[in-house]
Amino acid sequence: MLAYKKYFPLYEAAGPNKHLTHLEELILTDKNDGAVRAINYLEALTQILDSDTPRAVNSTVKYDGAPAVILGSDPNGNFFVGSKSVFNKIPKINYSVDDIKRNHAEAPGLVDKLVQTFVHFKNLRFNSVYQGDFLFDDKIKEINDIDGVQHVIFKPNTIVYAVPVASEEGQKILNSQIGVVFHTEYDVTLDQEGYVRFSTKKFGVDVTNLDPGPDVYVKDAYFESDAGYITLTDEETKNVNFLIGLARQQLLRIDFNKVTEKLLSNLNTYINTEIRIGEFLADTVTSFERFVQWFTGRIDKQIEKLKSDTGRAKAAQNKEQLLSLIQDASEDIYSVFEFQKAIKQCKDIFIQKYNNMMREVSMKNYLFDTNGDLVVTDPEGYVAIDATGNAVKFVDRLEFSRANFAIDKDSKFKKK
Repeated sequence: MLAYKKYFPLYEAAGPNKHLTHLEELILTDKNDGAVRAINYLEALTQILDSDTPRAVNSTVKYDGAPAVILGSDPNGNFFVGSKSVFNKIPKINYSVDDIKRNHAEAPGLVDKLVQTFVHFKNLRFNSVYQGDFLFDDKIKEINDIDGVQHVIFKPNTIVYAVPVASEEGQKILNSQIGVVFHTEYDVTLDQEGYVRFSTKKFGVDVTNLDPGPDVYVKDAYFESDAGYITLTDEETKNVNFLIGLARQQLLRIDFNKVTEKLLSNLNTYINTEIRIGEFLADTVTSFERFVQWFTGRIDKQIEKLKSDTGRAKAAQNKEQLLSLIQDASEDIYSVFEFQKAIKQCKDIFIQKYNNMMREVSMKNYLFDTNGDLVVTDPEGYVAIDATGNAVKFVDRLEFSRANFAIDKDSKFKKK
């Protein structure tokens, strides 16, 4: 058996952690190079889980907290907190409660959480900057009965988290005023204009030396349990290798001179529309036809906004040229879709492995159904981090999309 924590090389840590790419999106963002990286990633992961040689790796859970909070010391040693707006061209850095209220006056909910974060962390010494997700405060934390056991429960965004009250972790949460889970560490510098700039130092944060006191529940995103030992079965290994081989075959059929960056960008946007309706390239021919319809509708809306007849006529001519290019690249687009489909199916095998492991930890995941009852669900997703801080996320996009669009997000806990 292999320890779950393994390293999967893929990305070099670079700028701020504003967005991690889905594995199957790499072909759309980085063309052939991205596709090769996706295949290499899956081959490395397969080798790790199908080998008897342990290798060190850190893997983290993608928590569904909100909002994102960034805090620590700037290059001059001054403590600050902020939202993702610290990454703006003109960053919103908050060195005081007054800064928070001024910079985020349009978002009172964000102000409240940033103020709480500032007050509880301001007296700590920071040698770095950390990004995390706000999990709870006293306003959303409640006690509820689940299957006859008292749990402390909180719902920062879509997923409901529940921990037995009698457990050590449950007591920590119950006695805390706020909770934050940290997942990324940054180096910070000042640019020529004096603005704070961020570069990712590493994914994954060691919070053992971060002790703001009993009023604050601090958590890292690493897996709780070292009891999670996973391997691929012979059948799973066979399926993974088949899907990787299929992806390689499809990649060889793609002419990236025809499938341009602009076209790939439109394909990426279109695929998100399929995910929102609970589909992902179920039939690539149908998806291509729908893409053409979607693209046509998008261009038509742009044409309708034009005021002059000359402008509309020119845009209509350009539209026909673009549609002709799409039809000329149809076989290549089919192969792009088939490649993505194979990568996604392969990824899902590993996600299921991780989900099985997560069911053994103390913090459980639930969703509210349409009746307002809690139903068990899996985490939003996972992030794998290699020895140099490289990271990739893998999320069951269809499942989490269903959760986001189909459940009752306004449901409250039922008092027992």
